[in-house]
Amino acid sequence: MRWTGSIRLKAILKNDRTIVKDSYYDGAFKLSRPVFLDELAPTYFLIHVGGGYVGGDRYHQHFCLEEGSTMTLTTQSATKVFKTMGEPAKQETEIVLKKGSFLTYVQDPIIAYESARYIQDTTIHMDSGAGVLLTEIFTPGWSESMTEFTYDWIRPKMNVFLDGKRLIMDNLILNPSDAMGSVLLLEGYSHFGSFLLIHEGVDGEIMAELDEMLSSLRPNVRIGFSRLPIRGLMLRVLANQTQQIEKVFSVCEDLFRRRVLREDAIFYRKY
Repeated sequence: MRWTGSIRLKAILKNDRTIVKDSYYDGAFKLSRPVFLDELAPTYFLIHVGGGYVGGDRYHQHFCLEEGSTMTLTTQSATKVFKTMGEPAKQETEIVLKKGSFLTYVQDPIIAYESARYIQDTTIHMDSGAGVLLTEIFTPGWSESMTEFTYDWIRPKMNVFLDGKRLIMDNLILNPSDAMGSVLLLEGYSHFGSFLLIHEGVDGEIMAELDEMLSSLRPNVRIGFSRLPIRGLMLRVLANQTQQIEKVFSVCEDLFRRRVLREDAIFYRKY
């Protein structure tokens, strides 16, 4: 299959530092040079040079972290999905995490414009002892009528496998045209965010502290999170501004890095 954009990245641990063993990108996808925002783990910016996704676009990402390696991935800016009158735009992401590895994948918002149709399919294969922190934000974009929720639909799907067994199957449909569907489920909010964290250091004490820290943000947003069958959590946020969701995610990530990883917070330096 010919991809509109594809990217592949493989990291290994060498001399107690994570290095990239293999990388490849093609089409509308580009990859930055590594930036070291902390001492040992490189950060890579995923870049889209086409301006936005349109109907029929197909994108593929494959990230593999070998045993003990640590890496941070983030997008350079928001992803815009424009009018897709024919085939929807689709992005497939496959993540492979070997024992003792940890991936932070912080994504800028997906902005769906009028008449946009978008499928996002993420599959994570983890070994025991691996960890992941992953964020997603979906927002409505500008429309000629200046009304909200004019995209056709957004379908994000995530499957997480631990040692070959399915741990999470998360299949969402945001469909404004369904009068009894997802718009009402957003309870009047326009923006939706998901935060996934799996790590052996995430326990009940961390979750209780997180709940207390988020209490001050709740007057402006709706927040709910669930404990996973293993050590980890899935958090959902409803809001009316991207910045409100990003603030919630920042509190979660900063607490995790400070209490579990014993690291300082990361400032991603996007301009």
